[in-house]
Amino acid sequence: MSGAYWDAVVRNVVDDLSTAGPGARNAQLNAGAFALGRCAHLPGADIDAALLQLTQAGEQIGLRPPEIRATMASGFRRGTDSPRDIEDGSMPFEPPAIERLMRRLAKARLIEADVEDVQAKIDRAQAKLKSCVTITPDTAQACRPALLYLNGRGISARALDGQAAFSPNVAGGPALVFPARDADGQVTGLQAVLVDADGERREHKGVRKFSHGRIAGSTFQIGPEDAVDVILAEGPEDALSAHMAAPTARIVCTFGKAGLRSYTPPRGASVTILADPDLDVSTVIDAIGGGGTAFRVVRFDRLDGNCTDANEYLQAHGVEALATAIVGADTAEDAKAAEAEAKYDWPTPWQFTLDVPPRRWLYGDHLVRGYVSVLASAGGVGKTSMQIVEALSLATGRDLLGETVHEGPTNVWLVNLEDPMEELTRRIAAACRYYGIKREEIDGRLFVDAGRDLRMTFARSGRDGVTTDGAMTDYMISKISENEIGAVSIDPWVAALGINENDNAEMNLAVGAVRSVADATDCAISLVHHIRKANGDQAGADHIRGASSLLGAARAARAINKITQEQAIAELGVPEDQSLGIFRVDNAKANLTLPPDKAVYRRMVGVQMPSGEYVGVCTAFSPPDLFDGITAGDTLRVQRLIHKAAQEDVPYRKSSRATQWVGHAVSQAIDADVAPAKVRALLKSWLASGVLAEEPYKDARSGRETTIIVVGEWVTRDEAGL
Repeated sequence: MSGAYWDAVVRNVVDDLSTAGPGARNAQLNAGAFALGRCAHLPGADIDAALLQLTQAGEQIGLRPPEIRATMASGFRRGTDSPRDIEDGSMPFEPPAIERLMRRLAKARLIEADVEDVQAKIDRAQAKLKSCVTITPDTAQACRPALLYLNGRGISARALDGQAAFSPNVAGGPALVFPARDADGQVTGLQAVLVDADGERREHKGVRKFSHGRIAGSTFQIGPEDAVDVILAEGPEDALSAHMAAPTARIVCTFGKAGLRSYTPPRGASVTILADPDLDVSTVIDAIGGGGTAFRVVRFDRLDGNCTDANEYLQAHGVEALATAIVGADTAEDAKAAEAEAKYDWPTPWQFTLDVPPRRWLYGDHLVRGYVSVLASAGGVGKTSMQIVEALSLATGRDLLGETVHEGPTNVWLVNLEDPMEELTRRIAAACRYYGIKREEIDGRLFVDAGRDLRMTFARSGRDGVTTDGAMTDYMISKISENEIGAVSIDPWVAALGINENDNAEMNLAVGAVRSVADATDCAISLVHHIRKANGDQAGADHIRGASSLLGAARAARAINKITQEQAIAELGVPEDQSLGIFRVDNAKANLTLPPDKAVYRRMVGVQMPSGEYVGVCTAFSPPDLFDGITAGDTLRVQRLIHKAAQEDVPYRKSSRATQWVGHAVSQAIDADVAPAKVRALLKSWLASGVLAEEPYKDARSGRETTIIVVGEWVTRDEAGL
């Protein structure tokens, strides 16, 4: 919600400035910056990008950069002092955070440094208050619009106690003015509620309240100063309502949620918080508790579902009912428990059923709708090419690599943050050429974005902690849904991060942002990641680089292991002319399905393009069957030859360099022209299965220790068919 809202605000202020006429341009720029400042605290707000857009729009209509920066600084600062509440739980910036933000923006040359110091702003606010009329019985006629506004909200003039004022001219019309005072009672700012002559709320350029000076950290207070009972309210109307119901208490208006968290209660006070539905009471109490303070809480939405605050409850039920509600406020413990109950609503009774829909697999047992998967590999092995061919399998509905395409043709989005678009296009074209894919098979189904300049950052860390880009994920959700995309591949995942990839908490937030996209769109998302050096071991789950929370969040994970030419020949029995470019794809995690019963291999082959250049393409590959043509009888004959040699004290050696190499026994027993690579692979398999075994042996002639091969578990005559 907040990301989309921010995007709409940015579009509107830029459009309004672009169309502003002569004489109104600077005012419109100020209003636009003010609107951005009011929403700067919302999740997903890319403040820098928005101010840059506003700057560019200002330059296009003839404003000078220094003038633009100064105007935006003023408007943006005022906006942060009057944060907009869109009821999504977003907490406005507290004063120190605002100061840090303004300094950062000035350093980035997006705004001018704050040329007006805080005291100057306070002086202006105090001067403004002096020009206002204090609301008393004697000034009632002059302040009639303000009193009509209060009467319309059920608040009597007596509740003001001379603490509020009226101005006939704030933003082009009347206003009810509330002073904000610091802990010493000095006025630091004003909040003006805009009204018309009849006491109705009015707006000026979309704003219903204006702030002058500095109200952050200051309060509007009414009632006995030495009262032990303190009542906290966010807004002045709620504070006046509470004063009518509890005239002996000290009523404190903090001008918003951020003020509640920064207020310091008197030592030993009994504090009642009048909580709006979206206020995190636990956070407020934890922030300002201590010093023997006892807290109680009133949530009016729980007393009446049609009321959200004290003033609405006053209007609906009267002063006595409001007084009763305040007296009957919940203890802090009960309020926190009720807040948790409403927030979490756990546990949920399970309803017995056997009618459960199947998982919605898209591709093999790797990609499933609504889930995140991981593909991990070292660089330069073939993972990107494999992702391309898998994407083409989904787009065409064809099992190009022998994996099941469950739903038929599916729209796919390839995102490559590492290679230029030209290189990715080259690889896709080569794959299409190899597999005979026609334009009509993938037109409108395959979406590709690539390039090192492509910006897609799901989470970034800064001085204020880790933040996720809500605006970007909202945009992705809309585009994935709009284009009916079923699978998304992001390669490499590390390029989509602005965090410490080894930090589990930070990685959790980043993956959580991706999962929110998968949840909202019901698509499968594959994150292509790197593995750390395995030091000669085969890569698996433990070798996936970075925080383990990445693998924990994935519902399927694969690790790619390169097969060297020597391994392909000696261990897999692959002919030498086919032994390059082979890799194995292993299940690193399979939460939703059983592990495969055999290894999956792929091989990169060169495809010649019309330009004459060769481009690698991932293909399905099955190593030759070692035992094709080899019977149990052949195995028994090998065992007999080895056993006979051992009895004659001329045992077969393990080393292929030895004259009495055991491979000669294999060739003799099989009685065929078997390639040495296959012989070595057969021997490795028999040793692994226990058909043959190794033993140390001291050569009597040379006196040296060596390793010989002996019979392990004999093949029976029945097994050999004898």
